[in-house]
Amino acid sequence: MSTENTTDVMSVESLRMKVENQQEIMKQLTNENEELYQQFNHLMIRNNKLLKRINDLQGIIDDLHIRIEELQLINGNILKLNDRLRPGKDNAFIDNDVVFKISDNSEKINDELKTRAEFDNVFSHWKNYPGQDAKNEPNLRKQALMLIQLNRHKALKASDLFASSGVGGVTGARYVATLKKFGLISYIGARKKGQYEMTQTGISFIERALSEPIQSVAAAANSSTPSRLPQIEQQGIPVKPEVKELLTSSLDHADL
Repeated sequence: MSTENTTDVMSVESLRMKVENQQEIMKQLTNENEELYQQFNHLMIRNNKLLKRINDLQGIIDDLHIRIEELQLINGNILKLNDRLRPGKDNAFIDNDVVFKISDNSEKINDELKTRAEFDNVFSHWKNYPGQDAKNEPNLRKQALMLIQLNRHKALKASDLFASSGVGGVTGARYVATLKKFGLISYIGARKKGQYEMTQTGISFIERALSEPIQSVAAAANSSTPSRLPQIEQQGIPVKPEVKELLTSSLDHADL
């Protein structure tokens, strides 16, 4: 009998030990599972950060491509200006960033003088536009030239508008933002394939500016010799470098 009791006690004791061991193992597995779950969450957070960095780098690459296109446009404009001013070509003169060629044809001279006078009228009206408090005349002249180009071509892509106005993409984006703020132009279409066009307010502004009498045309047309017109040396036009720091923040792609 004693032997049977001893065996029963040992078996119960062994079972208790097994249960305790299993509980200990379960506790360890639970702790390991929690640690693995925390590591998984940490890896998910790191993965999200890496994806965000990839998106940021892709945005920087897109901005670099845009800047390369701007520099190519600037380089093309510089080459065109230098070609116009090479010795042996027709004489030219520049008046406030607007280049006018002089020819022996008096009718062509009158047309160019009229174009310059119309530009002066638009610039004068834009300079005195209600709410216009800018004092930088070169900037105002570029904006006036943009208005004339849009009025002439009805609609232009951003690259064509900037190239015809002789400005870079970043600078041009600032100019068109100002013109849009006054409601003179608007952007129609997709972000990269859309175009700028004149609003009804802008069309009325141009018509009102051009309807004013152009007094400088008659006075300039009475000049029989082109020698009275301002001349420049045929050594080229000094070009200011337009290299600006890359904007990696919020670029308005609709303005590019």
